Amino acid sequence: MNTSSCMNVVAQLLKNGDIIYPEGEFPSSIHIFKKLGFNCKKLYESNFQYPIRDLEKIINQRIKIIIHSHIQYLTGFRQDLELLGELCKQHEIINIINATQSFGAFPIDVKNSNINILVASALKWACCGYGIGILFVSEKIIEECDLPFSSWLSVKDAFSMDNDNINVIRQVKFMDSLGGTPHFPALFTLIGGFNLIEKIGDGDLRRGILRINNRILELTSEFIAKIKELNYKIITPLEKKNRSGIITLEHDKAETIFKELLKNGIYISLRNYPKSTKKTLLRFSFNYYNNLADIEKCVSILNLYKSTQRRKYYCQN
Repeated sequence: MNTSSCMNVVAQLLKNGDIIYPEGEFPSSIHIFKKLGFNCKKLYESNFQYPIRDLEKIINQRIKIIIHSHIQYLTGFRQDLELLGELCKQHEIINIINATQSFGAFPIDVKNSNINILVASALKWACCGYGIGILFVSEKIIEECDLPFSSWLSVKDAFSMDNDNINVIRQVKFMDSLGGTPHFPALFTLIGGFNLIEKIGDGDLRRGILRINNRILELTSEFIAKIKELNYKIITPLEKKNRSGIITLEHDKAETIFKELLKNGIYISLRNYPKSTKKTLLRFSFNYYNNLADIEKCVSILNLYKSTQRRKYYCQN
């Protein structure tokens, strides 16, 4: 299971309604909906951000679903989930969140943020490896929608082995592994990841995530301060409330810089803008296990390619 398979399940739950999604959204968030013929409308970015006020302007009576990553994979923009959830509640819109780039690193409260459906993959920030798809579906959605997938573990009293029993439970767990046996090795790694986060939080998972959240923002603040001195173009929003562990820089020599970083044991992602064939983006992802020495080493290499063009950086921390 992964984000893609979870989104496929979600698309089968929701039969109709126009969709709004950010133009830079990760493809797996929206692909299956387009494939099934949903009318999908883009929310265009504003300085690599997606302000709620811009989203509200394009809502009309046909919009029934909003799909939005908590954190955008390319820029690291972190959406305000409470404001988004309040907007969806006001307009009776189904709120679907892709939390792959925040799961295990930034707090998420599905109730307070009025999240109807949340999907994520645990291989990123929770450090749990491949094969773990996270799917949350609110009770309201389960009650109102047809349940599209079912198998022997989807029914009440499954271990009676009665093949005439199609008394499906109306809970989200009816879709666990599409009604079959779970991938237990992946679940064990998920437990291991949670145990580590609990340890960071002195036995409390939520406290652990908050500490990771704070640690990541401290590291990215330090990195950004150093990068500003080198005059790199930063496409990541600088406001702390919209920042995550992802910091993305744009540079004409991105491929050369990427190779130099790799040669020195620094692993980042070399990226391109959607629909562009040229790799001009350097995406750095800072997690709690990184430290100031990692930043210093990275900056020393970036310093070799610093720009002589002075840049102005605008942010409100």
